[in-house]
Amino acid sequence: MAEAKPIRIHEGSAKQTLVYKEPSMDFFGDGAFQFLNFFSIFDWGRFLNDPITAKAIAMAVVARKHFELLKSTGIKTHFRGMTGPTKMNIALVNIPEPYKDVVPGLKNYLLPIEIIHRTRVHPESSDLKKIKAGKRTYQELGYAKMPCPHEKLEPVKISWSTKLEEEDRVLSKEEARILAGLNPEEMDCLEALATEVNAIIVNHCESLGFLHYDGKIEVAKDSEGEFMVIDVLGTLEEDRFMVKVAAGIYVDVSKQFLRNWHIDTGWKKIVDAAKSRAEKEDIRNWKAYCSEPPKLPARISALATEMYLADAELRTGEKLGEVSGIKVRPLQQVAKELYEIQEAHGTGVTF
Repeated sequence: MAEAKPIRIHEGSAKQTLVYKEPSMDFFGDGAFQFLNFFSIFDWGRFLNDPITAKAIAMAVVARKHFELLKSTGIKTHFRGMTGPTKMNIALVNIPEPYKDVVPGLKNYLLPIEIIHRTRVHPESSDLKKIKAGKRTYQELGYAKMPCPHEKLEPVKISWSTKLEEEDRVLSKEEARILAGLNPEEMDCLEALATEVNAIIVNHCESLGFLHYDGKIEVAKDSEGEFMVIDVLGTLEEDRFMVKVAAGIYVDVSKQFLRNWHIDTGWKKIVDAAKSRAEKEDIRNWKAYCSEPPKLPARISALATEMYLADAELRTGEKLGEVSGIKVRPLQQVAKELYEIQEAHGTGVTF
């Protein structure tokens, strides 16, 4: 029997969303995520010249694992099983119109907000950057004291931003509530849900020997008006993790490693300058002022592949390296090489 063809496809930077049946006001639609080997950083979109081999299968199994963990605790999600190693079936909900507050009482829709959950303070935290730049005080960002890199936050810090706008805006809890069409009680429940999801991710990864720093989740209201977790969560795309490689020394084991690489190449400064110029000239396409990202050296691309696979093998127990025909070392060994490479590259060593 031939596989059904989607009626439309939404192209994301790291996955496609295949739509087979549109949602209605009262019923879910039918869809699927097709995970891809591509990645995106600094709002560039897909790095088409730099696919990371086997990234798609690693992302798919880790995402599936987290949906299974949520299900085991009774948390609703839109996960509906797998069709092949890189294709995830999902329930679809309605997408509200950007820049407009959702009407209270609506059901079966995506909350137009992202929920950021911070377990520790990442050295590249956007909050730290805002404080250091004098754009916000730590009190305005909801900290009791000045946050320090690697500091564990107790309780976990929940923040909010827009989801559907051209550029994400940081929101207060009250602004997020109004935009999402929620009443105060629902907003408190949503915050409690985010805290619970964070605990599930943290407990799982830290039982395996690595540390969770921050991440994001997306939530919808189902046809009964109850919350369910959607998109994907707990992966090296959505969250940042670090591994301790020596006393007081930690290394990124997530997409942040690729960000760090392009910061050290100097390309991030070119991106920032392009965005700043476009903003001053009131031009939407900042890429017109920006050079193409430099291609990853073969050694770095291969190491990124091993990072994604080692993470997925550790978290799921599946031998993805064997399936992909790639030799995969334990994550701790991969992390040590990530650290050595990053330190050398930061001092100007080329690869």
